Amino acid sequence: MIQVYDRNRNAIIPGQQVMIAATGELSVAQAIHAKGLAADKAERARCVELKNKAERFVPYELIRLA
Repeated sequence: MIQVYDRNRNAIIPGQQVMIAATGELSVAQAIHAKGLAADKAERARCVELKNKAERFVPYELIRLA
């Protein structure tokens, strides 16, 4: 499984609460869709699925909270 990191280099793991940096909205990371991607490509891809959000996010757009 590919590990992805937020803008502060904290690992994002499904089930953890995150904040969308641009808007300040809180959500929970539901899944990481990075299968088949190299680690450097996963860091720049829209691969993080958040609960109750239709779009996926680039890991750098997120901040892990706890």
